Amino acid sequence: MFLLFLSVVFCSSTIGLAQEKVEGIVLDEIGSPLPGVTVLIKSTTIGTITNSEGYFNLDAKVGDIVSISFIGYKTYDINVAKEMPKQEVHLEADFVGLEEVVAIGYGTQRKGDVTSAVASVKSEDFLSGNTQGAADLIKGKVAGLVITKASGDPNASSSINLRGMVSLEGSSDPLILVDGIPGGLNTVAPENIASIDVLKDASAAAIYGTRGAGGVIIITTKSGKRMQKPEVSYAGYYTTSEFYKEADFMDAEDIRAGKTVFKDAGYDTDWLKSIKQKAYTHNHSVSISGGTENATYSGNITYRQEEGIIKSTGNDELKLNFDVNQYFLNDIVKVNLNIVKGLHKHDIADPKDAYRQALIRNPTLPVRNEDGSYREDFSVLQYYNPDAILQEKDGENRSEYTRITGNLTVEPIKGWKTNVMVATKRSFSNDKTYTTSKFYKATTNNRIGEAYQKSYNDQTDYLEATSSYEKTVADHRISALVGYSYQESFFESFLASNYGFPTDYFGYDNLKAGTALTDGKANMESERKEDKLIGFFGRVSYSFKNRYNILASIRREGSSKFGENHEWGNFPSVSLGWTISEESFMDSFSWLDNFKLRAGYGVTGVVPKDPYLSISRYSYGDDNYFDGSDWKKGLGVVSNPNPDLKWEKSAEYNIGLDISVFDNRLSASANYYQKKTTDMLYWFNVPVPPNLYNQTLANVGEMKNTGFDISIDATPVKSKDFTWHTNVTLSHNENKLVSLSNDLYQSENYWYTNYATDPISLPTHRVDIGKSMGQFWGMKSVGLTEDGFWLIEDPETGEAVKFNDDVKADDKYRQYLGSGIPKLNVGWNNTFKYKDFDLVLQMSGQFGHKILNAQRMFYENNSISYNRLKSAADDVYGVAPLANNLTQTLVSYYLEDGDYVKMDNITLGYTFSKVKFIENLRVYVSGENLFTITDYSGLDPELATDFKAAGLDDRDKYPSIRSYTIGVNLTF
Repeated sequence: MFLLFLSVVFCSSTIGLAQEKVEGIVLDEIGSPLPGVTVLIKSTTIGTITNSEGYFNLDAKVGDIVSISFIGYKTYDINVAKEMPKQEVHLEADFVGLEEVVAIGYGTQRKGDVTSAVASVKSEDFLSGNTQGAADLIKGKVAGLVITKASGDPNASSSINLRGMVSLEGSSDPLILVDGIPGGLNTVAPENIASIDVLKDASAAAIYGTRGAGGVIIITTKSGKRMQKPEVSYAGYYTTSEFYKEADFMDAEDIRAGKTVFKDAGYDTDWLKSIKQKAYTHNHSVSISGGTENATYSGNITYRQEEGIIKSTGNDELKLNFDVNQYFLNDIVKVNLNIVKGLHKHDIADPKDAYRQALIRNPTLPVRNEDGSYREDFSVLQYYNPDAILQEKDGENRSEYTRITGNLTVEPIKGWKTNVMVATKRSFSNDKTYTTSKFYKATTNNRIGEAYQKSYNDQTDYLEATSSYEKTVADHRISALVGYSYQESFFESFLASNYGFPTDYFGYDNLKAGTALTDGKANMESERKEDKLIGFFGRVSYSFKNRYNILASIRREGSSKFGENHEWGNFPSVSLGWTISEESFMDSFSWLDNFKLRAGYGVTGVVPKDPYLSISRYSYGDDNYFDGSDWKKGLGVVSNPNPDLKWEKSAEYNIGLDISVFDNRLSASANYYQKKTTDMLYWFNVPVPPNLYNQTLANVGEMKNTGFDISIDATPVKSKDFTWHTNVTLSHNENKLVSLSNDLYQSENYWYTNYATDPISLPTHRVDIGKSMGQFWGMKSVGLTEDGFWLIEDPETGEAVKFNDDVKADDKYRQYLGSGIPKLNVGWNNTFKYKDFDLVLQMSGQFGHKILNAQRMFYENNSISYNRLKSAADDVYGVAPLANNLTQTLVSYYLEDGDYVKMDNITLGYTFSKVKFIENLRVYVSGENLFTITDYSGLDPELATDFKAAGLDDRDKYPSIRSYTIGVNLTF
């Protein structure tokens, strides 16, 4: 009976008065059908979207107003009357999109009211094809957001940075929110993302307090619409990949010509070929969405399998997303449930190690001996068979994550909404590896069979309550928001390892069988940590005549990670906007469509990565002591207490300009900013005693970032059959370490931020107070002696000194050699549409920086006992090849100009206008990382953003890839 009662209530809520059918077709200003247009009954959430031919139909009551809206066009209203004829609606272009809604902190805002530096990218502007995550969708499309993909490893992520480095010990990465919950760029499938909004300056991000210093990226997933008929879509593609470029090392013919120290072993082996393969990727995504008068739903399931070009580096992923909304009591109450689930598996191997060994190995050696064993030569230091490295290590990672979010929204009166959100995010990961008795460590470390297992659990629970009010009276529009946020995080991990197994049969599944356990040499570790973050926040915005805008916010936040004297901090912001084009004195400028000035100021914060840093910590180390009768574990101090440990604060000023001209065919947005981080955390050396530990973490440093970003959009050509839209983004950032000392804590005036690996073992980067991060530090070579030794410039005298080991060891011969941080980042995106064809060209570039070619530094040398680059035989400075007894070292000769322009993606698609039983059908082909215009001689000038080692092209880096894709999009 109870279920029958619920059914009657639910059904009765969907029965209305007599309805009129409203149907028609929506066209653009030149008469082409517009698919995906929102058709909505005003003051309700009842509506539909147009199909591929621009057609729509829905039921409405006489007197209703049906609103038709689409991004880039002005809204069109239809008054519903009896027996309405079929409508033909022509939407008028409005590329400025001032009525478009963009996501901001804890809500949305009309684009015309935005006073901060905010950028938005919608799904129709995303790339199709081989996209691993959200980073691939927006690369080069948001000015100031630098996204690079430096590795071809399928398990590597893109590097992402917004407006420079803000912390030495904390993170400079943006906060990423997926439907309001912290996540990552790969949390949900790219096919299920509706929009990505970027809060670039502190006046926009301050409402997130300590998490917003690196900016905020808001990812919104797709959802159903009310009164939308069920829609099923499929997106799938198949990709093949290859190395973009391969290093040119000596081959067997060169060995036989005596160009290395190798002896000819009689074979001709391509060692790189032995560890690589033709890599394939396939991706399948199915979505369903729809809605009734009182409910909406959407779901997505995406499966992706990707192989790595280096063997044993592939992965499998399965991602699910489900979202449902139910409305009650004439929309007074709304209940939402959102579930995200991800399953991931990838191989665990040593691709960097195998890649290095493949490059340096004698190409006249065989992979295996005649008896089938691996050909090894352990008499040479760090010289191993690359095929054995991959084949004799068995490992995999299995991980999964679950996010469950529930929202209860109550709107008792129009414009006043109160929402309570409860969410949990949980993840689990398990690593398992086993190296067999044939793995090189069985000989070099006497570890015959080595097994390792590690697992971790990560859980974060969220509670947020917000109450907002919006009201429009005549020319005044005001909105206000207050809220409370609670976040509790828990992490635990466990690992165990053992070696000395009697057989390889069990692999990692029988850890106790290893002899290291009985010998007391096995390893076992565990960890647990917790922290809490609590915030109270509020925001007010006001608009008058769409001409003057102001937004102000404040957040007070407390964290358990800080000292007892400074657990709470305040993060205010204010921003102003003046739309000058709305002033009466601008009426004569008919060519000017929009002209707006913006200014903002805000304070954000940086929270340490780990808890418990403000208190004394003790650890049982590896050392033991004898108490007279027994050996016992030693307990030592690992950190000093600091009750004054507090937030790093980043204060930022931003001045912006938005302009659109010539009937909105050309528009631009520009921002200039100054950002200063104070109370920056750093580990300082302190005396013992009186301290118990030789370092203390304290708030002392100061860092400054200054720069600009510009975005230009244009539609040079727009006709009935052909359209060309282009977008250019440019950004520049200057960084300076202002100070790193005060009266209590002192540091050196300089700091080495990165070192080259052995055998060079010299600093590659150094920063002095008053200079930028990312500065190369080393010896400046100015020539070569006739016997093949470097001539090094003495920075004090300017004289050239012949290189030797004493010069290498003397720091006085080192100097600044340039910056590895690009001065200019550029993106250029073009979309061409001709009838049913579409063509997308996406390019990116970086300029004004140096790259340290580490492969040349290590392998363009004639003294090494390994294989070397063919260029090692070339004359240096036009004099002679390097001497056979010249020590490997870092000199400016290995620094190259890093400027480049890259064709990131070309996609050609065709949309079939009429296919029976199919709403929409599009097929496409695309190519990624097709070519690069550069003078850089290395494999790829596109590097990860790493301010401490900027511009370092690592010799062991997994080479970047070029890929080709064929795909299809179907909607039923």
